[in-house]
Amino acid sequence: MKPAAPVLHTFTLSLLLACCALANPVFAQDRLVTLIGDGSVMLHSPDGEELVSLNPDSALVPASVVKIPLAQVALTTLGEDFRFETHFYRNNNGDLLIRGLGDPFLVSEEIALIADVLAERGLEQVRRLVLDDSAFEPNPDLPLEQNSSQPYAARTSALAVNFNTVNLAWTAQGRLISGESQTPLTPLALELGAQLTPGDAQRINLGEEPVAGLQQAAQLFRLFLEESGITVTDTDFYREAVTDEWTLFYRHSSSRSLRDNLDGMLRYSNNFTANQLFLTLGAHSSGYPATVEAARKVLQQQLTVLYGDGFGNEPQSLFMLEGSGLSREQRSSAAGMMRILEVFKPNAELLAETNGVLRKSGTLTGVYNFAGYISGPDGLYPFVILTNQAVNNRAEILRILQGIVN
Repeated sequence: MKPAAPVLHTFTLSLLLACCALANPVFAQDRLVTLIGDGSVMLHSPDGEELVSLNPDSALVPASVVKIPLAQVALTTLGEDFRFETHFYRNNNGDLLIRGLGDPFLVSEEIALIADVLAERGLEQVRRLVLDDSAFEPNPDLPLEQNSSQPYAARTSALAVNFNTVNLAWTAQGRLISGESQTPLTPLALELGAQLTPGDAQRINLGEEPVAGLQQAAQLFRLFLEESGITVTDTDFYREAVTDEWTLFYRHSSSRSLRDNLDGMLRYSNNFTANQLFLTLGAHSSGYPATVEAARKVLQQQLTVLYGDGFGNEPQSLFMLEGSGLSREQRSSAAGMMRILEVFKPNAELLAETNGVLRKSGTLTGVYNFAGYISGPDGLYPFVILTNQAVNNRAEILRILQGIVN
């Protein structure tokens, strides 16, 4: 009786094919063609030599890899030491107005620092605490994950605390507590937590409407002001834009530089930070209130400046409508993204590192992309993988590219 033929599982077959590709450049090329379908793959040497180029000019949905060109434009336009500001005003009635200017990292630790500074400057009592989010247009045309409570789906805002989210947790006995020691539970957080079933800690966003986020900001600021010895007598919610009746009392510069913000945005693919930065680019060019139209205009202008006059005449090279990558209307070619990677190379360490690869992923349903740098014996090899198809082959494609490099 003849022995049964061995069963070669899909993973084993995939690994075997990848190993064959590493040993045979011709096989590698053929295997890549099979894996990418109508997608694109490019690989350059550290000195810019083209090692792999398959469908380099195809216009594809880039998803979150657009955060790399956004980061480069921000570095070029604003400078790596740029710091977001938040302004504080007083009037003759003893009120304090907080005017947000888009700081994506206005977190509890920063608010505690601000409260201490305000106390040191002689602020002892506040009648009304007023919130001003007018530095961004009211309803920016930016994509959101609809009906999602996930933190990455948080709404952008000129004035938002803790990424427009709340972090909730429960004790073993089921009592609601803050999910982070540095953040006290606000009345709004208690209200939201009461609607959830006790279980694992979770961070949820504050919804698609702006009021909830502003209420959380007001309540959190009030708690920290009182902790610093500043009394707030009126606990109602007030939202107004700054006018001539207000006098600037304190201009706060964030403790985090632009580079610090980009590091977090790229490593954790933070969509909230990306679009806060996107709108800030528009304000830097055209003034406040920041608008999506102004941001789109300055972004495309800066891409043209960075990558040459021809770039602006090739919309398929890189067409950006926002900073997060959620829009399916955006397009990039592998060649366009490769040009960006060549310029971004001095900042490659801002990308997350996995097994010797500095990379940014881009993922939507039917979109599986990677872009970044493979560490080789002689330097960094920029690569782009853009696949818009049902099957996710990007990990195997990357293994083949690593084999070519090493």
